[in-house]
Amino acid sequence: MSQNLPCNLILGIQTIAMKVELQEEACVRNAANLVNRMVKYYEQQTNSSDPSAVMALVALDLAMCGIKFDEQHRSLESNILNENKQLLELTEIYAI
Repeated sequence: MSQNLPCNLILGIQTIAMKVELQEEACVRNAANLVNRMVKYYEQQTNSSDPSAVMALVALDLAMCGIKFDEQHRSLESNILNENKQLLELTEIYAI
């Protein structure tokens, strides 16, 4: 049975109270830290303190990272499968 821990976070100017599983707490806190660093970055880059605009840029950036990661993962997986297929074909050719 998993135990949920209270986790109070500040994202931008918003305070979030949530419960997370013990094994996810570090990941959640690291993600919140990343969001806050990105908020500061976009505030500086755009000279904007509009929380909605800044959080929209952060959300877009993180979504793009997820999409790029998925594309790279699929490409890598495809390359690995092709390499494995070629190796299997070679083993069939040289099998005694």
